[in-house]
Amino acid sequence: MRRVASFIAPLAAVALASCAPPTDDPPSPPPEQATAPTPRHLPTDEDRAAILTVVQSLFDALAERDGNTLRSLLHPGVVMRSVEVAGDGERSVATSTLDDLVARVEGSEEVLTERMFDPEVRISGDLAMVWTPYDFYVGDTLSHCGADVFVLVREDEAWRVTGLSWTRQQPPDCELHPDGPPA
Repeated sequence: MRRVASFIAPLAAVALASCAPPTDDPPSPPPEQATAPTPRHLPTDEDRAAILTVVQSLFDALAERDGNTLRSLLHPGVVMRSVEVAGDGERSVATSTLDDLVARVEGSEEVLTERMFDPEVRISGDLAMVWTPYDFYVGDTLSHCGADVFVLVREDEAWRVTGLSWTRQQPPDCELHPDGPPA
């Protein structure tokens, strides 16, 4: 009998509500839908800006051949890997260190321009991730493109890159920055 009563009570409530006189007021949403919860792992506007500033500062340091800024933005033990598929279909994964990156950047005779677009940022406490398409120019020439994935950790109220991985795709398989080539 209890099962029948527990089944009938909600049906009776629905039936009574449907018999109520109409009003001009819109129906109220059920209590669980009245306020939508904040999506998990989406950063605040402040955190998003701070995280993307670190990534953009890294790109600026590449263009300026500024090894000191790179060292300040990247954790000393940063793990960096690139994934590439060569023209013959051969897949390779290369690993580099912070010292390798600084040596390449400081030794470059051309301006290195990397540009991100449509970045996605996720955060959980003091851990953040940025996934973004990019294009990369050496001087005025498109070198390659792909997607960057940055892993950042907040230490002493500052974000630092602890991991960086990227794909390297060659033209014509490139998705280019929507603004066209760099000016």
